[in-house]
Amino acid sequence: MPQGGARVGKRGQRRDHWSVTRELSVEDVIQGKPTWGTLLRRGATKRCPRCGAGHLYRGWFKMKERCPGCGMRFEREPGFFVGAYLINFAITEGMLFVLVMGFVFWKDQHPDAGVVVPVVIGISIGVVAPILFYPFARTIWSAFDVGMTPLELGEIVEAADAAEASEVGVEDSVGDDGRDGPEPGSLRGRSG
Repeated sequence: MPQGGARVGKRGQRRDHWSVTRELSVEDVIQGKPTWGTLLRRGATKRCPRCGAGHLYRGWFKMKERCPGCGMRFEREPGFFVGAYLINFAITEGMLFVLVMGFVFWKDQHPDAGVVVPVVIGISIGVVAPILFYPFARTIWSAFDVGMTPLELGEIVEAADAAEASEVGVEDSVGDDGRDGPEPGSLRGRSG
């Protein structure tokens, strides 16, 4: 084993398809946190905030449980994505604010202008913007979370195990509890 590395996965031969053995390097554990600009750029482009990998969604609304590149779990605790709703709401409200301010300036210059067009545009923004920005809000929220609370050692090891499992091709299988992929911590073992 290289110096500074720790064994991740079960030792010896594979007994089942979840068993994976690989080295966890010091870089996996102490890799520097990306800058806030990098985190937010990755979030705004629907990429993993930790590694920058893409393809985080199975559809427009269905986010994968883990990053296909680094294995980071996106929903780090129950109710995690409530913050994404706040971001989605703020984006929509910001767009509506710009519309209202534009209408106020337009109405100042054209006192006879009607309100039907701005109201229809406002309703359209209020309905369409949250749907369009939903996946972006989730990845932006994940970026905020990684920036504010970096992954702990257990999460890093779990992510490394999950990334290794996806390389072996078990990421699309469903466990007994109906969740995607292996059970948390099932790939970790002790060396010794």
